[in-house]
Amino acid sequence: MKIDLEEVQSVLLEKHFDPKKVQEVIRDLEKIVEELKAEKDTQTPKSKYEHIIILHDKDNVLEGKEIAGWVVQQEVDADPALIFSKILDAVKNQNETAKRRKNFITDLTSAFEYLKPKFLKEKKVKIKTKDLTRVLITNGKL
Repeated sequence: MKIDLEEVQSVLLEKHFDPKKVQEVIRDLEKIVEELKAEKDTQTPKSKYEHIIILHDKDNVLEGKEIAGWVVQQEVDADPALIFSKILDAVKNQNETAKRRKNFITDLTSAFEYLKPKFLKEKKVKIKTKDLTRVLITNGKL
């Protein structure tokens, strides 16, 4: 909620406060607003993420095959080759802290389906699709 300083000043004057004190309060409030703006400007910007599709190719042959995969996001400057190790670390952390062994993650498919975001957040990875997603292959021609 935002309050205009002129409105604060007019309300204080209507309540018969000393005009000199009202001016002091308004000046103090203006200083606070400036400090808050400066603090907001110095905050670090959010990390940008890029999308990566991890393909599920059992036969290791792309041509003529139906391929499915998962969509994952990571920071722009991060090494894409480390995605699997980050997911594996998150799986290990979740398996270690699991109260019940009912949802124990043992393979990549169950990792994408059942891995909780809080374990991925510290690895700076986001899973965008829990289910396998179809991938279309093209030669680039229209």
